[in-house]
Amino acid sequence: MKILLVEDNQGDARLLDIMLREVLTACTLTHADTLAKAISHACLVQFDIILLDLSLPDSQGSGTFWRLHEVVSDVPIVVMTGHDDEVLANELAQAGAQDYLVKGSVDGRWLLRVMRYAIERKRAELQLRQSEAKVRALYEAVPDLLLFLDLEGRFLECKPAKDFQTHIEPEHFLGKTIHEALPQGVADQAMLCLEKAVVGKGIASFEYQMTLPQGISNYESRFIRASEDQVLCIVRDISESKRTQQQLHFLAHYDTLTGLPNRLLFNESLHQAQTHANRTSDTIAVMFIDLDRFKNINDTLGHGIGDKLLQQVGNRIALCIRESDTVARMGGDEFAVVLVDVREESDAAIVAEKIIDALRLPFVVGDHEVFVGASIGITLYRPGHGDRDVLLEKADVAMYHAKERGRNNYQFYSSEMDAVAYERLVMENHLRHALDRNEFILYYQPQIAVEGGNVTAVETLLRWQHPERGLVAPGEFISLLEESGLIVPVGKWVLKTACQQGRVWYDAGTPVRVAVNLSVRQFKHQGLVDDVAEILAESGLPPELLELELTESMFMDSATSDVNKLTQLKALGVSLAIDDFGTGASSLAYLKDFPVDTLKICQSFVLNLPHNNDDNAIASAVLGLAQAMNFTSIAEGVENAQQADFLRERRCDYFQGYLFSKPLPVEELDLLLSGGKLQDS
Repeated sequence: MKILLVEDNQGDARLLDIMLREVLTACTLTHADTLAKAISHACLVQFDIILLDLSLPDSQGSGTFWRLHEVVSDVPIVVMTGHDDEVLANELAQAGAQDYLVKGSVDGRWLLRVMRYAIERKRAELQLRQSEAKVRALYEAVPDLLLFLDLEGRFLECKPAKDFQTHIEPEHFLGKTIHEALPQGVADQAMLCLEKAVVGKGIASFEYQMTLPQGISNYESRFIRASEDQVLCIVRDISESKRTQQQLHFLAHYDTLTGLPNRLLFNESLHQAQTHANRTSDTIAVMFIDLDRFKNINDTLGHGIGDKLLQQVGNRIALCIRESDTVARMGGDEFAVVLVDVREESDAAIVAEKIIDALRLPFVVGDHEVFVGASIGITLYRPGHGDRDVLLEKADVAMYHAKERGRNNYQFYSSEMDAVAYERLVMENHLRHALDRNEFILYYQPQIAVEGGNVTAVETLLRWQHPERGLVAPGEFISLLEESGLIVPVGKWVLKTACQQGRVWYDAGTPVRVAVNLSVRQFKHQGLVDDVAEILAESGLPPELLELELTESMFMDSATSDVNKLTQLKALGVSLAIDDFGTGASSLAYLKDFPVDTLKICQSFVLNLPHNNDDNAIASAVLGLAQAMNFTSIAEGVENAQQADFLRERRCDYFQGYLFSKPLPVEELDLLLSGGKLQDS
């Protein structure tokens, strides 16, 4: 124990020295006979305790204590004086002295006990002070609104929130009860939480919405017992979080172009309708709607006009059905409808006629007046009759039959329609020989690094050089390849050819990453991983220069085998990308479970940037998600500098679109790569 004895009387100092050494086997006693010396020693040595006489040559009375305490406030001081003065003792105790002793009235053991108690009390005081400082710092740093209430629900104290979007003055609460300060519905919930906290049931919380002068905000309140007579309520503004949740929910369940439900939400609605029909023995109808002549409009007038047309089409279809029914955009120019409580086939026919009549009227899109029609396939579901899992497939078959009947009409599904339409059979037969006849060719669309403007990757795009019809776009035959199973050998050819070309570019000193799309059926093929490994080995393309693009529909099925397959592909060294991200076919919750590297932002989000607030918010949210999860981001369909600037400001990594280059055959891309850099202005 290190002791500082401040005593000018040498006799008293020697006596204390003797007393202390009798009871302490290990102590260091430092003696100072003036206050100045005492302060000097205290500044140089960390003492455990100070024994202080108030009457010194250079200081007298309580001022002696005050002057020393200012220098060493963290060291316990025991005052030792020759006079018993109760008033002075109380004054010094209030000032921080640990004890007040009269010389000659204590022995060594008593003095030792006093010093030990003094040291413990001082240590406890310091710990309490530090704890209070931490609590105060936390209290000041918390951005939430903190409210202290008594056990009856009256507000006692209020610490305003720092980060509330709508400011609330403390006067709104202080002195008022919960029912006086809050709306009735919110107050009732708050009282229930208060009562749970009072009886010690941990943290009780609830969420609610309030309309304040500054606007509508969402809050979360948490109640917890703070003391015997008080409850703490922590109020957090969750308005921004709610908006983000709504945006993510919209991305997952709605088509961002039309605002209609997407395939995921449609399937949920269909399942609910079927469940209800099984209970009530009602009939439901499923319609599959494909627009006639839409491709011609899209190719002639551009994607911008095409997208605006789709929005108007969605609105017209929605006006033809009841609120209890569902219309969804399934992708491209395809829509689907679920009609509930259908009494007979004619009920569905009436709705189909209304839709056809509505879509037959001209559409005014910008400066253009355009005309489209609709081919509609219909199938009915009755409990106990038919397989509900293939309703859409049957409606799709009926829709193709409607197209064969001259378009702009509807057809009900019948078992006779199971045979594929003649034209589709002919095309399938041609497709079966196209690979052997070398009729498939590959085009490549460059992907541009936002930083630097270099061509760092290309997306591989399949084309069919038909001997009679000329160059056929993939939209006309990919689905047939998928349905017939031809997509597996054709997809393998695409992968092999793209890797070989990638190796050519690599050897030429212009290495670019080659992105290849995998269809659903190709991904499900059991030999996919082996095929990729074999093609990489044969071509010699470094694995890091191959990227496999997966459509969101592949993530609908979260089977363990699919996750394992993605993991195996990733182990080969290739990168994985989600194509057209945000179209809503997959659950965002699955992102963390799949080893993907890249999110490709759907061009429907990019089209109206930066002039559409909804698209701005959605594109920003997708880019923010990519950054938060350390994904690379690629924006598809970048067609003007304003879109590029908007995406660049939000840290998009790569651009792809006609602003930089259309899809090119190998010969033209070679010329582009020799230049190595593009300008996006």
